[in-house]
Amino acid sequence: MGFDANALHRRLNRPLDIAALAVFRMLFGGLMFVGTLRFMSCNWIELFYVEPRFHFKYWGFSWVQVPGETGLYLLYGGIALSALLVALGAFYRVAIVAFWCLFTYAELMDVTTYLNHYYFVSLLALILCFLSPHRAWSIDAWRRPALRADTLPAWQTGWLRFQVGLLYFYAGWAKFEPDWLLHAQPLNIWLPPHAGLPLIGPLLDEIWVHYAFSWFAFVFDVTIIGFMLWKRTRLAAFGVIVVFHVLTHLFFNIGLFPFIMVLSVLIFFEPDWPRAWLRRLGVRRDAAAPQAPATAGWRPASAAFATLVAGFCLFQFLLPLRHWLYPGTVLWHEQGMRFSWRVMLREKSGALAYRVVDAHGQTRIVTPRDYLSELQYREMAGQPDLILQLAHHIRDDFEARGLGPVQVYADSRVSLNGRAARRMIDPEADLARLPDGIARAAWITPPPDEPPRTHPPLRIVRRD
Repeated sequence: MGFDANALHRRLNRPLDIAALAVFRMLFGGLMFVGTLRFMSCNWIELFYVEPRFHFKYWGFSWVQVPGETGLYLLYGGIALSALLVALGAFYRVAIVAFWCLFTYAELMDVTTYLNHYYFVSLLALILCFLSPHRAWSIDAWRRPALRADTLPAWQTGWLRFQVGLLYFYAGWAKFEPDWLLHAQPLNIWLPPHAGLPLIGPLLDEIWVHYAFSWFAFVFDVTIIGFMLWKRTRLAAFGVIVVFHVLTHLFFNIGLFPFIMVLSVLIFFEPDWPRAWLRRLGVRRDAAAPQAPATAGWRPASAAFATLVAGFCLFQFLLPLRHWLYPGTVLWHEQGMRFSWRVMLREKSGALAYRVVDAHGQTRIVTPRDYLSELQYREMAGQPDLILQLAHHIRDDFEARGLGPVQVYADSRVSLNGRAARRMIDPEADLARLPDGIARAAWITPPPDEPPRTHPPLRIVRRD
């Protein structure tokens, strides 16, 4: 049987009820609006961007600059306004493009603010730029009746499902490694401090609970999308998702991540689920009338667009695999760690100082705290590329003061998932002369080969 391109076209363009995507748009925009207001009201703009004198850049994005305080508030005000317009479906196309541009710019301003769910939000917003969930239940549809539609082509729902499913897929299989499954790390470090919680608190100090949570999280991530795709298990799976992310929110301070993940899996329900719920509540709504696809076959424009979407999906699938190009473990060298959905897999604590040798042969010990905020220091102390980036900044600072050329060496000692601290950076490597980039970093020391310690040690009791 040969490949039928027209059959594929019909499948991708078969009409599905618009209701689920319209609700997704409203919830996404509303959550981003509330989250942005929360970010501003908690004084995080000052903490993350105004107080620090130096900001770490993503490789290839050194051109992204942090505006002044007024500019920062205008930037986040624009994010909040565009998110609200997306939720309302008002000037949707302009609003969602503006949201994606402003939000992504904000997230590129400093690497130390990177979070997986911020990256996820940026990807969802980018995808929404090409979808049409504003054609129902929106101000745009009310203002322009000709825009209204009861259905959208299936590829729009499918694209979102792919991106959500990919996150869970990689978040799950990233846990298939010894620290997580065999040593319950880093949950063994993170859960005991919550032992004071009512009811479940005492359990969080039990080693078997740490192992149970580690294995459950692994199985949950690798299977939950399959259960969401199967109609018979979908409702129960959604209930498990809600409980899982409520516990995640309770135990870990990770902001909007649990709410974003609960919102995102709604896309796996039937496309008409909002209308079904409205009918159950006694609000009568006519069912969406299926509409035939506009064309029966590929045209040059649709084929080109489909190729771009397929390329985007392939890139998203391959990007998390890039850490295999580097020897050692990504939890140690961090090359390929970001943008790979390796969620909450490592606990690093580090101590760092720089040794600067100036043009006169004099040696100075420089602490990163001379340049960074405390939050920045805690984030960068275990990330080699940021250690290198600050070394370059220190070099430039010394040379600007007429003390160059200088040599910059790092004394970096890092503990990974409860292991004894050890050197992360070759102390004889002159970081001032090393380029920043995506090539293998030979100046990062080999990863520790001993297993992490478990607290308290797991004991096996034998009964004769």
